[in-house]
Amino acid sequence: MSDIGNAPLLPFTPIDLSQREQVEAIRRASGSTLYYYSFASLFVWQEHEKYSICLTKDAFLVKHGIRGDNVYLFPCGSKSGKKRLIDALMKSGSPTFSCTGDDGKLFLESEYPGMFTFTECRDDFPYLYDKNEQIALSGKEFKNLRHQIHLGRAAAEEWSSEPLTQKNTDRAREITRKWAKGRSADDPTDVPAIEAALDCFGSLKLWGVLFRADGNDVAYVLGTFVTPEIFDICFCKVLDRRCDCFIKWAFYRALPEDVITVDSEEDMGIEGMRKHKLLRRPKELVRIWKGSCNER
Repeated sequence: MSDIGNAPLLPFTPIDLSQREQVEAIRRASGSTLYYYSFASLFVWQEHEKYSICLTKDAFLVKHGIRGDNVYLFPCGSKSGKKRLIDALMKSGSPTFSCTGDDGKLFLESEYPGMFTFTECRDDFPYLYDKNEQIALSGKEFKNLRHQIHLGRAAAEEWSSEPLTQKNTDRAREITRKWAKGRSADDPTDVPAIEAALDCFGSLKLWGVLFRADGNDVAYVLGTFVTPEIFDICFCKVLDRRCDCFIKWAFYRALPEDVITVDSEEDMGIEGMRKHKLLRRPKELVRIWKGSCNER
């Protein structure tokens, strides 16, 4: 953990499991519920996103290397902690903040008036769903989704499920292997991030469900609790696409009673994924911005 003081250059390190408790304590204290800041998400995606972290006693800043040399997630932490980190960045350049929610945008507008230009990033909007509404699926607006669930359920004579744990992650790996085999070689996948999640399943305190159809492993859903009331679906792999809506519906039913909201993350601008997420009628799309510091 670093005390940045007046240092113009911030010390960034790889994201390590030993940082989990501190990162989560800072995130919880800040009240942030954006899945981007959950330690599990940061850890498993660090290789793909080229994340590195600067961790202080009351805030943290993540470098977002895949998006550029001077691009960062908007810092997470106390007001003073965030300002110290941003001030340090401003001393050495003109930073850009990716994955910035409305509160981060307001912070920059208030603390650094006129210094940032904001671009709405629709492809990065997380989709939030009401768990109980997604289970009940009442009303004509869910007619199409109910039909898709019925088709998925009818794809097998017998369905069963069990908790995904450290002891059966090998079965989830096999589902992932079969899923990836059917994709083209140049089609980007999340397999390395999944492998990282399964390797550290217990340490990351992940939670999931494994599904079987007619005695065969066919799907799993895996994620983390952002809060006791909010669950983030990090990964969902279904071997038969016809069953996707049914698997998600069955997963919602398996979630703990305390969970109210399910975060299905962003659609990355992929047309088919966006269509599917909208079909399930989210209760909220969380606005995300890119804040670019104006050249000085």
